[in-house]
Amino acid sequence: MEAKLARLLEYQRALATFSRMAPQTIPSETLLQHACAQIARVTHIKHTKALRYRPHHGDLLIVAGVGWKPGVVGVATLALDAASPPGRSLQTATAVIVEDFPDDSEFRLSPLLRDHGIVALLNVPIMIDGQSWGVLEVDSNKARSFDEAEIGFLTAFANIIGTALSRYQAQEEMLKLAQEHTRAEAVRNALVAELRHRMKNNLQTITSFVSVQRRNAQSEETRERLTSIMERVHAIALAHDQLSPRDGMSHVDFDSYLRSLCANIAPRDGAVSVIVDASPVPLPLDRAVPAGLIVNELVTNAFKYAFEEGKDGSVYVSFSIDGSFGEASIIVADNGKGMGPRREGGLGLTLVDTFARQLDGRVEREPADKGTRVRISFPLTT
Repeated sequence: MEAKLARLLEYQRALATFSRMAPQTIPSETLLQHACAQIARVTHIKHTKALRYRPHHGDLLIVAGVGWKPGVVGVATLALDAASPPGRSLQTATAVIVEDFPDDSEFRLSPLLRDHGIVALLNVPIMIDGQSWGVLEVDSNKARSFDEAEIGFLTAFANIIGTALSRYQAQEEMLKLAQEHTRAEAVRNALVAELRHRMKNNLQTITSFVSVQRRNAQSEETRERLTSIMERVHAIALAHDQLSPRDGMSHVDFDSYLRSLCANIAPRDGAVSVIVDASPVPLPLDRAVPAGLIVNELVTNAFKYAFEEGKDGSVYVSFSIDGSFGEASIIVADNGKGMGPRREGGLGLTLVDTFARQLDGRVEREPADKGTRVRISFPLTT
């Protein structure tokens, strides 16, 4: 009991010290680095890191940390998918614990963690005004369990960081607003931001609910179907992250969206790569979302069925505009073994047809020297 009390008092002192530092006018990178150092010192876990969510890249960038090899902080990234512990924490806005990676089939051990000998971790989301900004994580070289005191300590640190970052962002936003041409434009942008905020919260709630159902599922088939649902909801969330106000409407920078979406689908350590060739054209949100979901289904199908295990290959995704006809064209092709005849009851291709009809578009399976090639054509506006 004395040791436990001493540890809690040490946690309290560290939180009090950091809370006094957080309101100071210092760069956010310095604040995050100081937080990682303090957490490592108090928890006696030498690897800590803060990761920032990058919507336009579809990943988590390590922006601060201690215990890592040179060239990691500020450079290395981790995935956002449900099998990535920080990705799961960001998607569900909850703490994620891995007590022993070799005995855990739920999560994937990234090459970065494997290279540093990490076998256990605890991470919590860093929230700003109800939205996930990133993730705060401690990584252990030994299998271990994390108790409520450690979870509460890390969560409290993340909350203080979120409050400080919110203040930084508010200051930056005030400077931006001061440069706006008219107050009306600033109000419109604020309304769009509020819409994005509420929609993101709703999608995050759905993902969290499905994640709970997935953990409780009894069969592998059910878990796979629920994982597919999470990936589709995440594809919609990525589109909302790319929103930009144009001409009084909400548009998505579709080229950035495609790159972010494909980066999130592609396995980080796989032999198959994704190549994206997209024209820099904005699309209205109501057209970008079904178009993105079509790409999500086709690229996912290619990874599942087009390649022999362990074989190299590539998936090619292109997006172009035919200005003379006012029509957009998406091509998803692979150089694998081909997907063969359409499988009866296949949900993925059924969804592709459904989304294409929603776009008033058409789906064509084009001849290919090797693999499968699918073209989706649709008008830019309804």
